[in-house]
Amino acid sequence: MAPDLVTAVAADLVRVTAPDARHVSVRVLAQLVRQLDVDASFLRHNDYAIQASRLFAQWPPRPLTDSDPLAIVPFATSDPVFAVCQQSSEPVVVRPDGDCPSHAIVEDRSLGTATIACAPLLYDEVPTGMLGVVRFGRRKWKPDEIRSLKEIAYLFAHLQARIAAEERIHYLAEHDDLTGLLNRRALIAHLDERLAEGQPGPVAVLFLDLDRFKVVNEHLGQAAGDLFIRGFADLLRNAAGASSVTARLG
Repeated sequence: MAPDLVTAVAADLVRVTAPDARHVSVRVLAQLVRQLDVDASFLRHNDYAIQASRLFAQWPPRPLTDSDPLAIVPFATSDPVFAVCQQSSEPVVVRPDGDCPSHAIVEDRSLGTATIACAPLLYDEVPTGMLGVVRFGRRKWKPDEIRSLKEIAYLFAHLQARIAAEERIHYLAEHDDLTGLLNRRALIAHLDERLAEGQPGPVAVLFLDLDRFKVVNEHLGQAAGDLFIRGFADLLRNAAGASSVTARLG
């Protein structure tokens, strides 16, 4: 069963793109629950900017809110399951009768303690997340089950890296690399859509040019000029608000 499970998951993930990544991930997690005979499964991504683990997908699904204790969990938590996200390079099994059972996973349930098997998502030897399956009560894990979990975590890690690269390429194609504003191509595409027949109006376009900017570069250097442009872009973005589009044509 285990090799067939890994093969099926690989076939499911190979065609995934960014827009359907979460949906397909949930489908794979449901498949893990059925074939491994467990109660729940989850996929988490590491966010090193805030030093925390973010819940990406889970099965069975449940509504997520900002106050959900499992939505974002700091690496500094004492719960051993989440320490795997940041530290471990091998699968870990956390048992209810162990030295440090997980409380966070089951704190909002009434099913008692849980046996949790989790494998880190590793990309270039860096933990980028965690794949876990949960069985409430005690459970013995076979070596081939743990090996399959590790291999599926590997597939998820490479999917995560591929989607991040695709999103980065898409971002660079539409944004100015200095200011982060939309570039000329993206602005023209937006105006074509906004000015199409049947779209509501009116539409206002304001063009601003920086006089004597060349003097800044000549006297203070290009680094200062770049800093000036970024600062001016931030002022425009904040003044325009979220409902407006700000772009750099240069």
